[in-house]
Parts: sequence; C-alpha cells; structure tokens
Amino acid sequence: MKAEERKQIETNSLILAVQKAKQYCSGRPLYYLVGTILLITVGVILYRYYSSERKKARDAIQFQLMSADTPEKLKMGMEEYRGTIEGSLYKSQLARRLLNQDGLPKLGTDRAEARRLAANSVSDARGYFLELTTELKEKEQAALLQEAWLSAAKAEESLVGLPITEDGNDSRGDIDKAIGYYEKAAAIFADKDFSKSYKERAEKLKANKDQFVKDQKELYKFRESPFLFPGHPPIPGGPKLDLNPPVIPPSPMPPKTESLNPDPKPSLPPKVDLPAVPKAPKADPKKTDPPKVDPKAK
Repeated sequence: MKAEERKQIETNSLILAVQKAKQYCSGRPLYYLVGTILLITVGVILYRYYSSERKKARDAIQFQLMSADTPEKLKMGMEEYRGTIEGSLYKSQLARRLLNQDGLPKLGTDRAEARRLAANSVSDARGYFLELTTELKEKEQAALLQEAWLSAAKAEESLVGLPITEDGNDSRGDIDKAIGYYEKAAAIFADKDFSKSYKERAEKLKANKDQFVKDQKELYKFRESPFLFPGHPPIPGGPKLDLNPPVIPPSPMPPKTESLNPDPKPSLPPKVDLPAVPKAPKADPKKTDPPKVDPKAK
C-alpha cells in the first residue's frame, strides 16, 4: 500500500470519529454529560462543606471536654452526647476523676463517712468503665478499651474485702471479677510489655487469692480510734466512746523563804556627806574699768 493511500485512510477515520462525537454530544447525550459533571461538582462541594462543619463541631466538643473540670459538667456532656464517641469520652473522663481523685486516694482513711464516700466513688467509676467496655470497639478505640478494662480491674481489686456496712461480712468487690478484667486488658496489645504486666498481675492474684482476700479484710477492719484531745468534738462517723479526759494536777507553788530583816519597810542606802564647793572670787569693778583717753592728745 502506498503512502498516499494510507494517509487517505487515516484522514477518513479521523473525520468519521469527529462526526460520531458530534452526534453523541448533540441533543440528549450532551445534557446527560453536563448534568453528570454538575452533580459531581456539587457533591464534592457539599462533602467538603459538611466535613469542615463536622470538624468544627468536633473541635468545639473537645474544647468543652477540656474545660469540664467538675463531675457535674462531665455528666452533662455525657448525657448530651450519649450514644456517640464524644459521649464515651465524657464518660471516660468522669470515671477517671472518680477513681483517681475522689476514690482510691481517700479509700484508706479511718473515718467511716469519708471511707464510705470514697468507696461509692470507686464503685461508680467501676460501673462507668464497664459500660465503656461495651461502647468502645477494639478495632477503632483499642487503647481506650484497654484502659477501661484495666481501670475496672483496679477498682474491683481495691473494693475486695471492704464491707458495705461497718462490721459487715460482705464485700464490695469480687476477686474473681478483678482477675477476669485484668486478663481482658492483657488480651489487647498482647505482645506489649505493659499488657504482659497485666497478665502477671492476674496470675499473681489467682495464685494468692485466699491470702489477698484475708489481707484486704484485715486492712478494712473497723477499729476504734478514741479521740485523745479533750475539749474537741469527736471524729465524724467515728465510734461514740465514753472517755473521761485525764485530770492534770496543778503545779506546786514554790516554798516561801523568811526574810532576815523583820522590818517590812525597805531599807534606804546610807547618806554620804560631800565637802562644800568653794565659791568663785568676785572681780573688782575698779580694776576692770577701761583707761580714759585724753581727746587733746589726738
């Protein structure tokens, strides 16, 4: 085939393709194409707008969470965003506060009322953390889920042996549940060292279960602590003891010493006679007059 013939065939093919494109882009197909492009453009704009608004709303919620410094504010946020990840974050923050600030540090006090309030805080924190274990997903919030299991285990362990009422034989915590919570926390990130330490804690509690429960009961055993400072009110929530304050005898007076001088009047120092001071001699007025000057001598 000659070169001119090949060129003629290519030119005809190009003209045919252009004619087909004109036919396709004219009439109804053209409207379909333009409409599709417009829909895609509007969709992209709306997606970017809603993504921006959602980010702003999420940032506002995070700011509210950071400024929520009381349990009341945290409970309000938890109820407002219930069923969302933000509500779970509020609940997690509230549970941390109840456990680490209002609960565990005050659980070892000897005052019955303060211990009761601390135990209630730990119990409430345990309940919130157990709720979080069902709300959080391991694939998306694995770190928060592990923290929830671990904190629930610590709360359960701290309440073992603590009776609900003073001198009671019951216990607010269950050692078997604490062991189970530790094992579930250890199953997340199982190859990490901190997860292995949770597993070791569970094994240690399991091996010394009876002794641990006995030690906890002895730790929380009710003890009478008399108030040793008379004149002050007793400890709130403490036992009522009928104690008489010790009587301190008065200090003895120093012995009186007899005076050697029977005269009650104070003795005066002796008078000393001093010689009289001689009088200064008087000057003679005649000798002190100035000499007269003769005016004629001038």
